[in-house]
Amino acid sequence: MAKVDPATMIAADEEVVGCQLGEGSALLNLKSNIYYSLNEVGAFAWQEMSRPVSFEQLCCRTEAEFDAPSARVRGDLADLVCQMDAAGLVKCFHA
Repeated sequence: MAKVDPATMIAADEEVVGCQLGEGSALLNLKSNIYYSLNEVGAFAWQEMSRPVSFEQLCCRTEAEFDAPSARVRGDLADLVCQMDAAGLVKCFHA
């Protein structure tokens, strides 16, 4: 996926399992057997993606949870979602 927009829907892939690890999370892609780690913000985003969520909703919820500037949250989350999509951790689609 090259770019995410506000309407992009994101959902955790059903073949990825995660668990809390300190303030972050650890993920295991069962298809590739590769582990990934997420910091606190990434762990929050992962939890939000447990059910389909639009990129816009994800950004608004993350901004509210961490009281962070919108531009930074949106840029960081766009990068995270693209990396997670490339790693097969999430599915992105347009409704």
